[in-house]
Amino acid sequence: MNKMKNITKILAVLGLVMLTSCDFFLQKPDTTGTVDRDTVFGSKKNAQAALMSCYGNALIHGLPGGLGFGHGTLGAISGEINKGASWHGTYVISQQGLSANGVGSDVPSGSVSGGSENFSKNWAVIRQCFIVKENIDMVPDMTDDEKNVYKAEVTALIAYRYMGMFYRYGGVPKVTKAFEATDDLSAGRETLENTLQYILDLCDEAYAVLPAKWDAANTGRMTQGAVLAIKARALMYAARPLFNTATPYLDNGENNNLICFGSEDKERWNEAIKANEAVLEWAKANGVKLINTGGNVGTPNKNAFVDYATATSTPANSEVILAFKNNSKDQNYNNNIFKYYNYSPYWTFERFDTGESGVLSNHIKRYYKNDGTEMTWPDYDKDIAPKSGAEWIENVANIEPRALADIKFAGHDAMNNAGDTKWSSLGWGRGGFDGKIGMGDVFPNSVGGSDKGQLSGELIKFYYKAGSRTWFEFPIFRLAETYLNLAEAYNEYGNSAKALENLNLIHNRAGLPSITETDQAKLREIIQREKMIEMFAENHKYFDAKHWKRADIADGLLAGSMRAFTFNIKSGATWPYDKSTIDTWWETEYFVSFWSPVMYLEPFPQLEVNKGTITQNPGY
Repeated sequence: MNKMKNITKILAVLGLVMLTSCDFFLQKPDTTGTVDRDTVFGSKKNAQAALMSCYGNALIHGLPGGLGFGHGTLGAISGEINKGASWHGTYVISQQGLSANGVGSDVPSGSVSGGSENFSKNWAVIRQCFIVKENIDMVPDMTDDEKNVYKAEVTALIAYRYMGMFYRYGGVPKVTKAFEATDDLSAGRETLENTLQYILDLCDEAYAVLPAKWDAANTGRMTQGAVLAIKARALMYAARPLFNTATPYLDNGENNNLICFGSEDKERWNEAIKANEAVLEWAKANGVKLINTGGNVGTPNKNAFVDYATATSTPANSEVILAFKNNSKDQNYNNNIFKYYNYSPYWTFERFDTGESGVLSNHIKRYYKNDGTEMTWPDYDKDIAPKSGAEWIENVANIEPRALADIKFAGHDAMNNAGDTKWSSLGWGRGGFDGKIGMGDVFPNSVGGSDKGQLSGELIKFYYKAGSRTWFEFPIFRLAETYLNLAEAYNEYGNSAKALENLNLIHNRAGLPSITETDQAKLREIIQREKMIEMFAENHKYFDAKHWKRADIADGLLAGSMRAFTFNIKSGATWPYDKSTIDTWWETEYFVSFWSPVMYLEPFPQLEVNKGTITQNPGY
């Protein structure tokens, strides 16, 4: 049996799901659960269910069900896709910014959330992991080696949640056990340095015991490689400008050490290099590799579309180090986790929420032409005259392969499921795309009774050759990130040759010719662009854009003017429309997304701050 194959079934077995867990941090734990520890740790079968519950709850961090808002994804506040409907947390954040009091009615029931983060869930998950770690020795029908591996797995999961809190908040409280009701539950924030060190210590502890790899039946469990990836990502954020500075983004007085290191040290980039190189060493020894079946070093991959689509969509492919493995067909699982990445079978075009998967032109314009040169797009700030429909068709035909695997462009079928009618322009009740005869309205109110559409294109990433499959395995760590981390770190450390070597492994795999730029500032922008393309919709950009501290963060990068292409339909065309019915198109400002420097880090929930032990991040 594949133990990680279907976490939802395993979760249902266990009444321990947050057994005696805190309602929120620094509150006495609930000890009224009906399943006691003797039952949970009375057999290997129950203990295994407890472990799988830890996986499901820990690895959902940043995904629907693990967020501080109840609708949408991080992509909706990252300048990648539509902001959402007016009652969505993503809409509120895009219009009003992050709030220490959550985001209004969209805060998940029973949570204590601030900003986009479900703060309370972190501590419930961490406590759940410590319960397993502290009680697994009770299990009578497990070997000592099995028990030690379980301990290492939950230790790695704790490190994963701390890593996520590290780049969201800065320094956070250090918890080293499962609190009981009789414990002193007051715990202030650790410094940024101490928080990072705790993550590294947890990783080292887990690495010493975990296997290098698992057999096929256990794919999805923590390995030494996954722990190295946690360590590498944490050290990348430690080296980036937001933390690696003597001057924090906002003055926090005597608490500046909670949000920056207090010095700028180039060697932090070297530490990130060593950590990411360690991931590569593990990968080479354990069959984990970048999927490139049609190119050699320095040459464009002729199989770029298939290889990239496979790497991002095919479960348990050779490029994935760790994934959130859940194949439930229930789209309501964990707060609609799959609905928000694949609306097609859930909402038809006649329902309002289809616009959630609409991709902004801010993102589309980052893709290269399929020969590596720049695409030509209309510009809201400059172009007055609309483009012809033929130019839209030509642009989609000439855009790089990753774009075609990521997006079903307006009027086109989904290329990642070519020939499958469910993924056509009319499949699954989709009904068409944005446009009105003679109006060019982004919102096709007269089409199928809808008031929101697919914008310039629809998110289809993660669904290559999916057919009727609605679930997917979200790639938490895949090897492409490691190479892009190394490109970034080597460039910042002053080694452009190694930066280009790692960057071009990704760029060439995408079917594009090698990049040769060696100027550090220019190469930095190219590397960051590559990461925004390659890791689109994988929960990187929201955090990367903040930690890079780019000057254009509020000028269309993360916030500011959010745009979409608008289509005018030929006179006489009848619905449903397709690409042949487009008369003209141009770029429209869709909305303006809010930004304030206080948003570089997430706010702690005000209810927690009011208890007097948590120091709030500045500005909230």
